[in-house]
Amino acid sequence: MPELSLSSLTTRISGPASKAWDVGDVASKRMLAGEDIIHLGVGDPALDTPEEVRKAMFDHVAAGKTHYSPLAGEYDLREAIASHASGLYHREIKAEEVVICNGAQGALFATFLCLTEKGDEVIVLEPCYAPYPAVVTAAGATMVPVVLDKKEGYSLDLEKVKAAVTDKTKVILVNSPGNPSGAVFDQHVLNELAEYCKARSIWLVSDEVYWSLCFEGDHNSPYQVESCRDNMIVVNSLSKSHAMTGWRIGWAIGPAHFIASMTSLSQAQYFGINQFVQKAAITALEDKSTSSEFKGLFRMRRDVLCQGLRGCNYVDFAVPKGGMFVLLDVSRTGLSGKEFAEQLLDEEQVAVVPGFGFGPSVSDTVRVGFLHDPSLLREAAERIVRFATRKARLVTETQY
Repeated sequence: MPELSLSSLTTRISGPASKAWDVGDVASKRMLAGEDIIHLGVGDPALDTPEEVRKAMFDHVAAGKTHYSPLAGEYDLREAIASHASGLYHREIKAEEVVICNGAQGALFATFLCLTEKGDEVIVLEPCYAPYPAVVTAAGATMVPVVLDKKEGYSLDLEKVKAAVTDKTKVILVNSPGNPSGAVFDQHVLNELAEYCKARSIWLVSDEVYWSLCFEGDHNSPYQVESCRDNMIVVNSLSKSHAMTGWRIGWAIGPAHFIASMTSLSQAQYFGINQFVQKAAITALEDKSTSSEFKGLFRMRRDVLCQGLRGCNYVDFAVPKGGMFVLLDVSRTGLSGKEFAEQLLDEEQVAVVPGFGFGPSVSDTVRVGFLHDPSLLREAAERIVRFATRKARLVTETQY
């Protein structure tokens, strides 16, 4: 009996980029079987959620906070996020401008369902987070990549963005600090982009989940331009700032009609987020020390990994200014990013993410997370350098 057909959506959400996690999945299975593997793939830091937040969650369960929540989220959490965002963006933000979502990933998916449809174009900066192609095309829109320059540290090139705009452009999506690039966009360029989008009546979506991990200065955001907020949406979460990846608590900030639509989508999709998780998230937002502590920790981890990788003449990278990843160019080894990642796992027991998932322009790269303690990162760097050197020398020997 032939398989019954599925919707075209299933094709859009299962494109090539969705396979970027395959190497990491293999590594996880091998780790469960007892293999000694250093996993530097998935952006899940080797840190625990702060004890106070975990205790708050248990306390709220014990207090009976296990019922349906308001569709847009618990109002006191929305107030806490608004207060946090007001400090982050130096402008007043109200609770009514916030909607709670199932993680930042859920917020992104819901946002593009509410903004786009067939015939629209969405400009995405490449290299980009691997799920972006599925997210931005789910409702039928077309993704238009704008390739950023590694030599410029993958900085935001406003002229390239403007050149990609057409009369079909509905949304421009930016991500700073960037995943996988680690780029932190300059505030004045983000301001110009916000003003440009306002003038052209284009939605600007800013993915800021790595807001707490800017190593060279403060977090920058287009949302600081108060006059341009009517066509701007910010997506954020506590996943990276407070090691709460598995809690699946995120949010979107935007204008009233957008919040209303996201609330309606919540009703149709999941009917609210866990009450006790939302209540515990308030405790996390009140904790100002953890995000600062994590920032210093990841800066140190970045420096340790980059120092180790500098010992190899056959790989190249731009030092990330934020986030938790190094995008490593491995083209001189004679391997594609996919081949490099697969063989590195087999031969040196290190798991990284092949670059093809972040766009065709970086298919000869791998994403390496500085996710563990310094000693493990030094060991991982030694293995990567050893592997890259071995492969590059094989290429040289073959040529002669």
